Amino acid sequence: MITNVPVIPESAPFNPQQRAWLNGFFAAILSGQSQSPIAGGSMPATSPPAIAAEEDFPWHDSTLPIAERLTLAEGKPIERQLMAAMAQLDCGACGYLCQTYSEAIARGEEKDLTRCSPGGNDTAKALKQLLSINNSKPAPATNGHAKGTNGHAAPAPQKYSRTSPFAAKLISNERLTQIDAPKDTRHVVIDLLDSGIAYQAGDSLGILPVNCPELVKEVLQQLGASGDEPVKNISGETRRIADVLANEVTLARSRPDLLELLAKHAQVPGERETLAAAVAEGGSELLGYDLAELLAKFPSARPSLDDFLAALTRLQPRLYSISSSQLANPKQVTLTVGVVKYESQGRWKHGVASHFLGVRSLPGDDVRVFVQPSPKFRLPSDPTTPVIMVGPGTGIAPFRAFLQERQALGLKGPAWLFFGNQHFDYDFLYRDELSLWLDQGVLSRLDLAFSRDQAEKLYVQHKMLDNAADLWQWLQQGAHFFVCGDAKKMAADVDQVLQAIVMTQGGKTAAEAKQYVAQMAKDKRYHKDVY
Repeated sequence: MITNVPVIPESAPFNPQQRAWLNGFFAAILSGQSQSPIAGGSMPATSPPAIAAEEDFPWHDSTLPIAERLTLAEGKPIERQLMAAMAQLDCGACGYLCQTYSEAIARGEEKDLTRCSPGGNDTAKALKQLLSINNSKPAPATNGHAKGTNGHAAPAPQKYSRTSPFAAKLISNERLTQIDAPKDTRHVVIDLLDSGIAYQAGDSLGILPVNCPELVKEVLQQLGASGDEPVKNISGETRRIADVLANEVTLARSRPDLLELLAKHAQVPGERETLAAAVAEGGSELLGYDLAELLAKFPSARPSLDDFLAALTRLQPRLYSISSSQLANPKQVTLTVGVVKYESQGRWKHGVASHFLGVRSLPGDDVRVFVQPSPKFRLPSDPTTPVIMVGPGTGIAPFRAFLQERQALGLKGPAWLFFGNQHFDYDFLYRDELSLWLDQGVLSRLDLAFSRDQAEKLYVQHKMLDNAADLWQWLQQGAHFFVCGDAKKMAADVDQVLQAIVMTQGGKTAAEAKQYVAQMAKDKRYHKDVY
């Protein structure tokens, strides 16, 4: 018998009914009970059945630590071990999915091991170590047969890509939130001109940003460079160093290779020792420094300009969920961008892409773009299929695209949106459009959660619990469930609450509820656009 099962405290932002449901849900998980926590029901213990991992990739779970993922992939082909080192979000920030990025590395087609930005340095180090171990082994015989792809076809090539983006034009970047709101969220409209770029609702747009001009200037000053010096970029082409710093390399954060290079060139013993110690620790807090701060901290460490640039990582594209349907305007694409601003090292800093799109760029400025298809995040082909969408904050973006597409097609099937933000008055994004779509029947139901408008914080998952019976009924009718937003917090909480609703409303055990949700994913009824 298990004792001291943890419970949801009364101070948590749930009402008594919600706390009761969640307490029963987590108690069942921890104790392995076979009955759902329904009043009057007995709960004999049993072991929950194991769930088969999707596509036989048990490491493809973003909640697992990297060490555990690598252990699960031991003994597998090198491309699967490399895949296990990825962040498992399939976010597309690297220009691939986790599986296809690892396969490209294994084939030798992709040399850059730092493209997995969610995995960061841990992933890059693991990839380097795995390749080193694999390269020391004798090459296996292939018997003349090309290596398979596990039944998955390579994505169709795009005319424009992360390595060859299209120079679109910014039309506008209007602020959606009130001027005195805590958040600065922008509606960004981009002109695709005559590019022929095609996208679908649910896809993402890759943005190749330009680094902040002030940061570029600071780095040049620290290097003692004018900006006109000819240098070799990462591709081996000759460019002005100012242009390379602005458009091609990451300046907002450091990396271990750069620390190692500076340690070799530091002339002052104290600086050399500090850098060497940081390298031994994998970078420590110095990895959070931008390059101007790092160079200022170690003024005696000045390698040649070409060596300095060679130690930097490529400027990575940022993927934004598209918030428009091309049926509404074939030559435009819109994004919903939260402008990032934070304090670090005693000064204010800005998100590289969000500040570029939302603040620095002016109408008519170039914006380098490419489409990242998201074939697993699509409206169901049958317009009568119920759709449940959960997208707080900028997570509303793909659902605005869905609803805009439904409006363009004249569809009025069951569509339910859960939206939330901090304040109703300040940041109710797309309020007028959502109201219109409700009136037109394009959107049949809207539930709102504004976390700071009452004493207890209220989030979209709480509204799901408030409407658990109706949500379960929609699921039983074959509804597709979509979620967009933060992977580690919001989306994880939504997933847990979804399982709780399946268990309490469906009369299922914790294991059965988990299996039900997993089956939804296998049946392509559970869709995630998370980051």
